[in-house]
Amino acid sequence: MSSDRGSDRSRPPAVRFAVRAAVAGAVLGCAVGLGAYNNWLVSLLVGVPLMVTALVISPRPRRIDGMLKAGQSRKQIPVTIEALTRSSLDASDVQPTLVTATISPPNDTDYRARWLTAMPKPVAATVLQDAETTLPSTLIPPRPDTSLSYDVGIAPGKATEFGNHPPKSTLLQPLITVLVAVALFVGVGDGWHISVSLPDAGISSISVEETEPTYDPQQQIDNLLRQIRTLGPNAENSILSLRITHDGYDSASVLDRRTGESIDIDFSAASERWAPVERNTTDLRAPRTFRSDDLARMPFTAIRDEMNAVVPEKSRSFQTMTVARSGDDQPVLATADFGEEIEDKVDIQANTDGVVATWFNPGDFQTSVTLAAEMLAEAGIPTDQPILNRFEIRGDPDSATISAGDIQNSGGVLVEYTDLKSSGSLSRAPGHFPSLRIYSENKSGRLRTGSFAFTEVSAATFDQVRNDAMRRGNVDTFDRDLVDIEASYRYVLDEYQTVISIKSGPDPTEEIYSLDGQYIAPK
Repeated sequence: MSSDRGSDRSRPPAVRFAVRAAVAGAVLGCAVGLGAYNNWLVSLLVGVPLMVTALVISPRPRRIDGMLKAGQSRKQIPVTIEALTRSSLDASDVQPTLVTATISPPNDTDYRARWLTAMPKPVAATVLQDAETTLPSTLIPPRPDTSLSYDVGIAPGKATEFGNHPPKSTLLQPLITVLVAVALFVGVGDGWHISVSLPDAGISSISVEETEPTYDPQQQIDNLLRQIRTLGPNAENSILSLRITHDGYDSASVLDRRTGESIDIDFSAASERWAPVERNTTDLRAPRTFRSDDLARMPFTAIRDEMNAVVPEKSRSFQTMTVARSGDDQPVLATADFGEEIEDKVDIQANTDGVVATWFNPGDFQTSVTLAAEMLAEAGIPTDQPILNRFEIRGDPDSATISAGDIQNSGGVLVEYTDLKSSGSLSRAPGHFPSLRIYSENKSGRLRTGSFAFTEVSAATFDQVRNDAMRRGNVDTFDRDLVDIEASYRYVLDEYQTVISIKSGPDPTEEIYSLDGQYIAPK
């Protein structure tokens, strides 16, 4: 009979891994024996392939071993998520995830459980959006003898934690491999020698280099679009998102305009196979869709290469690219993630004309002020009228924060304004296009007290203020870009006034200056 959890194999996983470890040990012993007792050509032609074979077939413990894994399951189980903790030690799509939830099986009573599962990133994202959701049955634990209580904590030593996986028993796998290899090598002894006379070819060394396959972004996108066209006559005009990765695991979502569901497809370049088509609930509607024709002017491979050339050198490792709208009726953008390590990760955008957004260093005040002026001009906001409520430059995402805002986690430039019609903001982060937000209509028809014109501040004044703040705070030169500076109307020295505030360095004190750069006081 079939099961939602997939077909079970005849042997338990531990037995299968032990058998693989023993076979790997035998192959490894043969490789070492033949290589040690014979000339270089036998070692090269026989020993090296056997060594590689042993490494390939030997089991390797993984962080997700012993956990529930997403398999081919069409059955979705309703759950109410209470807590979810997802590991992020690496950039893998599937991560150990600790879940506490109430499970509501169809035609059965609810039960509460806490368990570890190997959860893919898209599933985790869905769960984080809505606690009342469904999970594939392959990610659901069986009903325990006693449901997890709401009142009583878990007894010490019995809690399900990340440290419990992989099981310590997985350490036996490499031990079995080594023991079998040593036993075979020592037991055969001189019997490994093959009596054959081979000529000396004069080869001193041979280098064998293994490289990971690389994938072409344009081909990946074209492959997704071809598959989307097989979903229906209107599918290519109802695309919600396209996503490609550096390792060839690509996906797409299409809106079914008849049911309001998303049709999701996934492709693995490694196996050259499409996963079964899935249908899922979604809150996204027609204003978030785009047409395949919208991408006609986007050379995705060239875009990826240009992005890679402009991001910081330490981040020049392409990871993923997602094509989507950021909101209803917003422009279609391709957003790419670069950087293998967490601390090196950055993202950068390109529009449907194939233009890559400017990557800049916000700590270069002259560049930031110039880009802010361009941003205001494109939005039709005058720079010579006193309508600015706040002008901020954040040199680095790790800078201390003066005021929360759109660039708090990215760095960049931010302008908040109130003109005679409305209040809003313009922001621009490195690698992103300018973003305009309208807060509200200006029903009073008056400008705010303390507003100032963009032309009243300058890069030279901001640099003067930063230099003085660095001197007062003994900030090292290499921390020069670790700065948050803004001009705004604030309460200082018992009165409201338009001033420049700055926090400079890793552990700064907020300092206050006049608009012409004269020191006033610490905050």
